[in-house]
Amino acid sequence: MKDVKRFLKSQVIRPYLQLPKIKIQPILAREGKPSVDVAEVAAMAGDNVIFNDLVCIKSTEHWNQVVSNLPDDVDAIMPVSSPCYPTEVWNEAPEVLVNRGLPVIFWPLIRFDEPDFWKWSAADLMRALGIEVHLVENCEEGVTLLRAMAVKKFIANSRMVVFGKQNFPWNVLAGGKMIRDSIGMQLVVKPLEAFREAGKKYSDEELLTFWEDHKDRYINQVPDQKELITALRTYFGIRDIMDEEKACGFGVNCYGELIIEGSRDVPCLAQCLAREEGFIAACDGDYCAMINMAMATMLLDKPCMMSNIYPLAYVGALTEHFGDKLASKEKDQKNLARFGHCGYVGVVSPEMSPSGKARLSDWGGTYELKRDGKGCGIDCDLAGNTEFTGMELHFNGKDVMIIHGEVVETTRHPGMPHCESTGLLRLDDLDFFIRHVSREHLVIVYGDCRRELEILAGVLGLQVQKVQ
Repeated sequence: MKDVKRFLKSQVIRPYLQLPKIKIQPILAREGKPSVDVAEVAAMAGDNVIFNDLVCIKSTEHWNQVVSNLPDDVDAIMPVSSPCYPTEVWNEAPEVLVNRGLPVIFWPLIRFDEPDFWKWSAADLMRALGIEVHLVENCEEGVTLLRAMAVKKFIANSRMVVFGKQNFPWNVLAGGKMIRDSIGMQLVVKPLEAFREAGKKYSDEELLTFWEDHKDRYINQVPDQKELITALRTYFGIRDIMDEEKACGFGVNCYGELIIEGSRDVPCLAQCLAREEGFIAACDGDYCAMINMAMATMLLDKPCMMSNIYPLAYVGALTEHFGDKLASKEKDQKNLARFGHCGYVGVVSPEMSPSGKARLSDWGGTYELKRDGKGCGIDCDLAGNTEFTGMELHFNGKDVMIIHGEVVETTRHPGMPHCESTGLLRLDDLDFFIRHVSREHLVIVYGDCRRELEILAGVLGLQVQKVQ
């Protein structure tokens, strides 16, 4: 399960949901044999990377002219040595790199799959001058770096829609500017009525025809067929708004408005269906979690999910919220936490479950907001005994916490209608998580993806908080 890829109903997805291509300009310091074969790098880089023809520098003046006149669509410069000594032209005339403002990538020596240590001093000089430099450790990390640059470009040119009042701490109107200033993601706020109105034009027949083509990954146990139709109409309405906005993802403020007003057109199924079409979707309109999901999904092409995390050491808070301390039978109680939302583990996409299916039931409720048999919720197991990587982007748009742990099991809680299931997580260091926590919402992806996500965080200019 740690290697499972995200499920897409069709490989043809909307253009604004696709990872953009990036363009790299390789530059050879002087005539001679290049220290790195650019053709080999291009072969391993993947379809999202375009390499321009290698330019061989004839003089310092030629260097200044080449870098100054690079096309606007070039995303990074890859300097290549010949021979491998630290007297290259970029050391003699680095000012043009400062003025051009493009990242510089020093690729590893392919034959040995190790960094070119002659670039240590060049990289430090460039950084001191304010140039973004990547001295790549090995080819695998280099490929991740190139994909991370494409993800950065995707995020900087994307937008997400948040539906509902902004009355939780993840308040776009209060904090969205920090995200825009940091990574460029645009955040649009729409009222709940926007997707409700958009969904009205679809007939029950249209919705059920769509469902026939999508239902194979779901076990339908919704008590009332009308609730399923409402859930489908909710998705169609949300999808229409995202298409209008050319948005890559969405979230709905359920607990701050939709549910407490008595409505049950919850977007749980809408989230899963949206992901099948290449969108990003998270609970509660938490835009930071939505961006974390975009980071993981676009970089790794893996499914991810978010939910509330409850450290089991917080007995009083758990008892007050669930009417039960949700204790574990594990012998080693250290670093354990529950993972749950809306009566279930959270909105888990079917491909993250060992069965490959999710059960549709009525919305699960909470201890405070009683279950009423309405709505369409998602009940899906996480894969037990599976390592995960967790992320929390902070509201300041500058810090991201990356943690590691294990999904121990999915626990069933008999006799608790407001909490049928939770995930049991064991974090490597729960105290570290608590000291650096941003919100109760944690995004997880299967596998140990810490290094890949750290590389992406670096490309995005984020400061990583991690267990040392």
